[in-house]
This record gives sequence, C-alpha cells and structure tokens, in this order.
Amino acid sequence: MGYGRERRRYGARRVGVRSVVVSYTYLMPGPWLAQGSAPSPGMRIPFDVIVLSAMEYQPEFPGYHTMHVPLDDGPPPDKATRTRIRHAAREIADRVRLRERVIVTCWQGRNRSGVLAGLALRELGLSGVEAARRIRVLRNGLRNPHFHAMVVG
Repeated sequence: MGYGRERRRYGARRVGVRSVVVSYTYLMPGPWLAQGSAPSPGMRIPFDVIVLSAMEYQPEFPGYHTMHVPLDDGPPPDKATRTRIRHAAREIADRVRLRERVIVTCWQGRNRSGVLAGLALRELGLSGVEAARRIRVLRNGLRNPHFHAMVVG
C-alpha cells in the first residue's frame, strides 16, 4: 500500500447546518500513520488512535484511544510545549510500531498536526528534511516556521 494523495479518504461531518468534508492522508506505506483534519465525535473512521492537537478542539472519542495534545498555531512554542510535542511524537511512533492505526489531527490538518506527525516520522527513521517535505507536499502543512524548524532541526 502506498502513501500520499492516492490514499486520501473523505468523510462528512455536520457542523451547524452544513456538512464539512474531513480529509486525511497516509504519510507512509500502510494504514499506520495519517494526518488530517479533525473528525466529529461519533464519526466512524478506520483508526485506533486519534491525536487531537487543535487547542480549541479537544472532545472525547469513545471507542478510540484519544491523545490530547492541545497546541497553539501562533507564537513560538516555549520549552515546556516543545518537550510535550516531542513526547507525544515518540508515543505516536511507538503506537505505529505496535501496528496501531494513528491519525494525527488539528482543525485543518496542516500545522499543529504537521509538527507531531513530522517528529513521529523522524522517530520512525525519516530525516527531518524528508519528513517536512512529505508533509508539505501531501498536506500543504508545516507552514508555521516554528513547527517546521522543530521537524527539520
């Protein structure tokens, strides 16, 4: 199984009176690690672990292991936040190694999820440059220069 655009999946969620498309992209071969926009509670998606990194969106997802890693997409992360990001990325990589299907999300599935997924890819053996390139190409992510520097550096 390849990764990238050909593995993009869509589902719909209701927000108010309109439907919103939820997308995610597999970042490596196999169904083990994906990055995308946040699903709605109650939506069924083919993952074991949901990582929520949007500070403004931290619901529970019954039936899934939910990792709460609330991040702000603005200012440079302080030392404590950088440590929390790295710890979460190691846990994501550990779960992928255990063959758990993990989706890393934020509101748009680009920057906050990008730093977590990018560092997890590094933990899984990719170089920082390749991890950042993959997320930029597949998700138009890591546009936040502080998060990009964490992944590349």
